[in-house]
Parts: sequence; C-alpha cells; structure tokens
Amino acid sequence: MAQATSPFHLELRDGNFYDVDGNVVLLRGVNLGGSTKVPFGTSPNGQVTFVNRPFPLKDADEHYSRLQRWGFNCLRFLITWEAIEHEGPGVYDQEYLSYLREVLLLARKYGMYIYIDPHQDVWSRWTGGDGAPLWTMVDLGLNPDNFAVTKAALCQDTFGGKPEDFPKMIWPTNLFKFGCATMATLFWAGNK
Repeated sequence: MAQATSPFHLELRDGNFYDVDGNVVLLRGVNLGGSTKVPFGTSPNGQVTFVNRPFPLKDADEHYSRLQRWGFNCLRFLITWEAIEHEGPGVYDQEYLSYLREVLLLARKYGMYIYIDPHQDVWSRWTGGDGAPLWTMVDLGLNPDNFAVTKAALCQDTFGGKPEDFPKMIWPTNLFKFGCATMATLFWAGNK
C-alpha cells in the first residue's frame, strides 16, 4: 500500500513549488514570530513558559482566518531552543510542545503552509538576542548576571535607562562581545 502524501506537501521543480495535484503554488507568507523570541511569562513554579507564543490557542482561529482573508497561505513560524529546552539539557517543555502541535495543526484548517524557523539571534536573551537557553552558558561556567556590568553583552532589560534611550539597532554589535562570541565559538567549534 502506498503511503498517503500530505495535501501540504510541496515539490520544487523548475523554479516553482508544486502541490500533490501538480498545480503551481505561489507562497504568500507572513512572519509569525516577533513575540515568540521571549517567554510569555513565568509558570507557578517560577519557570519561564513560551506557551501562547505567538498567540493563545483560543485566538488562533481569529488570527489564521484573518491571514487567510488577506491572501496569505504561508507562515514563517519562529521557535527558539529556549522555548523547547529551557530547564536543562534533555528536559523538554512538554506543555509548550503540546501547544505548538495544536497551534500548527489549526493552521492546516486555513490552508497554511508552515516554514518552521529554528530561530536564534546573537545566541540568547542574555547576550542581547534570543534563542539558546540560559543553562548553555551556566553549564560552561559563565555568569550571565555579570554580562551587563562587564560589557560582555548589551541587553535592553539590563540597560538601566529609559527604554527610549536604548540605542536603536545596536543588538547586532553583541555578536562581537564576549557573551555571544564565546558561545558561538564553543558551539560551532565542534567536538574536536
């Protein structure tokens, strides 16, 4: 018996995407993700939670139907490593993964193609970006609480001034500061 192909399967041929029926598909996409880079809040036990990022499940139909009405059929859906594994190595946030499954399955109802973006900017929130969990630095002996005072990272939440005084578009400079540069070097250096 042949395996059924998902109606959302796309094939690339001759510079075009084709659906399972052989029709050319023009992807018209939108980024669903700015708010997914940071946690929604904290859970009762003090842990962070990314559940309801980018929006609560109860609001998904409203958002997806609006996007469909506007002519969109493709979503860039950001997911960070921190959202999945924030408590420690191999400790996965099952509540978030369940939410993620449900919110992505709902998108099918509106004919949305999904590009899951395993997102990361400038390593993590503690180095001026987003993506990696805090434990990645702590396990290496780094103390991100000292990054602001030592200028190892410039982060808006530890800047100390008024939000409007935070320099615009300065976050990419963190790529060259100690926090991000050290983590990127160690992460991408491999096992040898």
